[in-house]
Amino acid sequence: MGFAWLKSYEKDVPHSLKPYPKRTLLDVVSDVVHQRPNHTALIFKGRRWSYLDLEKLSDAFANALVVQGVKRGDRVALLLPNSPQSMITQFGVWKAGGIAVPINPLYTEHELERLLNECGAESAVVLTRFYNKIKSLQSRTGIKRVIGTNIKEYLPPSIRFLFTL
Repeated sequence: MGFAWLKSYEKDVPHSLKPYPKRTLLDVVSDVVHQRPNHTALIFKGRRWSYLDLEKLSDAFANALVVQGVKRGDRVALLLPNSPQSMITQFGVWKAGGIAVPINPLYTEHELERLLNECGAESAVVLTRFYNKIKSLQSRTGIKRVIGTNIKEYLPPSIRFLFTL
């Protein structure tokens, strides 16, 4: 390999992880669901979700994508911050056979338009805060469906109440 950074590796650090495992992250999460379903998978603002919760939520999202017409190999843009939704949607996209394309929702409309066109996404998942931004450029992209989610859906009750105020 002609990668310059390999020269800086210590002697015992391999240049490759081959042979690559035949298992995906979804396989690993599924194993944890069966072995320790109540073990914490996500923590967000003090609220916790178990691996079983993550499995059920991502399954439901995958099913919703399929019902909406997402097929194997379709790209789904995920314009989400670090949140439970980012994990749920990424796993859901993979389960539906799609390709998750995480994109920073803070990009300008021009940047988003270019990225959405380059990646070929036909679906986009966005926080409601960015919904209008995506809808305003939808006609200039290949986006057929925009799915909105609200950050407060996954906040603990006390913070959700304050967020609403």
